[in-house]
Amino acid sequence: MPSLKVIRDKRVHFSPQISVIMIGRYEEMMADYERSVFWYTDRDKTRMRHSVQKTIKMMQNNNNTNNRCIRGLENLASPELFEQVKINKDCVYFGVLREQQRQRMLGIHDVEEMRKVSSVASKWARKKALELGAIDKLNAQKGK
Repeated sequence: MPSLKVIRDKRVHFSPQISVIMIGRYEEMMADYERSVFWYTDRDKTRMRHSVQKTIKMMQNNNNTNNRCIRGLENLASPELFEQVKINKDCVYFGVLREQQRQRMLGIHDVEEMRKVSSVASKWARKKALELGAIDKLNAQKGK
């Protein structure tokens, strides 16, 4: 691990050479119909938002969502699960921020310790992701 003096003595240096290469924007070279293929329109976004809202309502009302993919929306199914996800994210953020502050005060930079703090705080999310992955695997195998 580098000493505090080594960290303080680090400096950024820039090359005195200047080299500019002009590259045209790819968008400017495309026709309107080509451009529309790459970007969602406001109508597309509205349609997607309505579809997601419909899916969430179906989930909250315990309706059949078999014909819809709900991956990534699970935490919106119930206020309790939503709150649990939020609490767990906050624990990870605050844990890492506290560790960064501690290390700054000590003049150290220990990425392994930061990794440990993050790993412990995100244990619930990791477990949940593994459970969901196992469910997805079973569903994919059934579909074969």
